[in-house]
Amino acid sequence: MNNQTQDEGTHDEVDPRTGQSKVVTVTLNPTLDRTLVTRFLSVGYHNRVIETTRLDPAGRGVSVSRALHILGIPTHAIILLGYDATGRAYESLLVEEQFPITILRRDGRTRSNIVIKDTGQHNETVLLEDSEGVTASDLRAVADMLLQIVKQGDTVVFAGSLPNGVRADTYAWFTSLAQTIGVNVAINAGGGEALQQALQARPSLIYLTQTQIEGLFNYPVRAYEDVIHCAQQLREQGAGKVLVAMPRTDMALLVAEEGIWLVDLPGIGEGTRTGQAEAIIAGYLTGRLNQRPLDEALELGAAAAAYTASQMGNEFGALQDVEEHIDDVDVTPVEDVEDLPDRYANAPGDSPPKPPGE
Repeated sequence: MNNQTQDEGTHDEVDPRTGQSKVVTVTLNPTLDRTLVTRFLSVGYHNRVIETTRLDPAGRGVSVSRALHILGIPTHAIILLGYDATGRAYESLLVEEQFPITILRRDGRTRSNIVIKDTGQHNETVLLEDSEGVTASDLRAVADMLLQIVKQGDTVVFAGSLPNGVRADTYAWFTSLAQTIGVNVAINAGGGEALQQALQARPSLIYLTQTQIEGLFNYPVRAYEDVIHCAQQLREQGAGKVLVAMPRTDMALLVAEEGIWLVDLPGIGEGTRTGQAEAIIAGYLTGRLNQRPLDEALELGAAAAAYTASQMGNEFGALQDVEEHIDDVDVTPVEDVEDLPDRYANAPGDSPPKPPGE
């Protein structure tokens, strides 16, 4: 199979306007997201949408790039995309993006997801499609392109579940390649064996949910103390920092060598949950790349997630939009598990349901 490469950007080490190193994202499993809004969805009957349908070129990696770009951080997205009709529609939507994008074309099916927001019952229904047809040759093309684009001092984000049939150690392989150049690597692998394998490459940051931690350790992880304990074990297994989302309680937790922080996130607003994970990662990276301390970077990430939660679809906010939500979030340092404030001392209840798209 012949891969065709369309490079729409520059390979400069730093953005000529800012002098900053860039964040390179890799999306192996992109999805064309279609977001519909209805009121009191009735399965088996005709339902009218009440807002304009939204189409987004999504997938966690490219969504992180979209969020970073609007926050003012130089970014370059590498996307493995099918030749099929969905892939062509996806590519046409990318024309509107104003940051460098490299598309590597492949045979097989590009996935598409449908998100239905029910404003009457305040819930979301997500229909997920699987991709197919990714080959070892396709992955080698991605690896070769990554080595061309990434420069020392950049940050690389591997994000999203792996396509069907792709080896579980793919992110570990890519991470090791990127680290030979001298870059920081963040991974949001969707949990499971892919994340477990990636830990062996010692990424700088991993992001996962409380449910995914339970899957990795194969026992219930309910109390905050248990989440912290498991995150510390993941650090011992190779992760530099561990960011855990706890959707049921609208919280997140960061465990790092520098300390532990609990993040209060505002509850889901009028928008969808789509894009919140990408927003918090992009906001956090924005803070760190702008030399903000860890707690302030977390605050910015939480505020970015709060903005996205107020929107439909994969909508990300500019810095001024995001900072309006700073007062809605709270970042609490924890010196030790025993120092958890009273409001965090009890178990948060049953494990949260698996968020859509993971």
